[in-house]
Amino acid sequence: MIVWPCRLDVSTYAASGRDVGAPAVRCPACGGPTGPWSGYQRHLRADALVRVFVPRVRCRDCGRTDALLPWFVTPHRYDTVDVIGAALELSVIGLGVRRIAAALERPETTVRDWCRRFGRVAAGLARILLAAAVERGWSGFDLPTAPRPRAAAAVAALASAWIRRHGPVGSWRVAALVTGGTLLAPNTGSPLASAAAAPVMAGTPTTGGDPWQPTPPKPSPSGDTT
Repeated sequence: MIVWPCRLDVSTYAASGRDVGAPAVRCPACGGPTGPWSGYQRHLRADALVRVFVPRVRCRDCGRTDALLPWFVTPHRYDTVDVIGAALELSVIGLGVRRIAAALERPETTVRDWCRRFGRVAAGLARILLAAAVERGWSGFDLPTAPRPRAAAAVAALASAWIRRHGPVGSWRVAALVTGGTLLAPNTGSPLASAAAAPVMAGTPTTGGDPWQPTPPKPSPSGDTT
């Protein structure tokens, strides 16, 4: 799985179908060049339910395949990163699951699952995102100490660093980019374990000389997770 900073809004991306213009990327496992390798359709719920095309690439050196997820898509989640992030922000300021679900028109069980996941990863997420924000010029001292409020503050700090360089964007999309989509994905392994090694995930596009992009990573035994 490779998360990339897509400049299209959700509806425009969905309408583009297979012509989404995904970026050229390097392999997260060996750093080799990749080429198109088909893709798949999936549902995504934002303001409305849409079907989006997710391209896949295959490494020309090691043969690994990866899905290219735009940063508003969370692996194995029905809703966009923006909707899930809005729910988590409401939970941090003290709203209960029932009120959040009503405000966002989402099932209570779904919102409860998001909030529980966030609670499990909040402390590690805050460390990773704050490290990434500081590396990119953010400085601040008045941060909450409790894990969930601190993680939410870290999301905002990282987004402010992005906005200074690249313009406005939803803050949770930047967090999804930096963590390679793991921050809100279902807990299929150790939360954020793959993100702990570096402030920016290796599974992001590596072309173009953008300072937000990492250098090619060291080989990893992990395979495609989407």
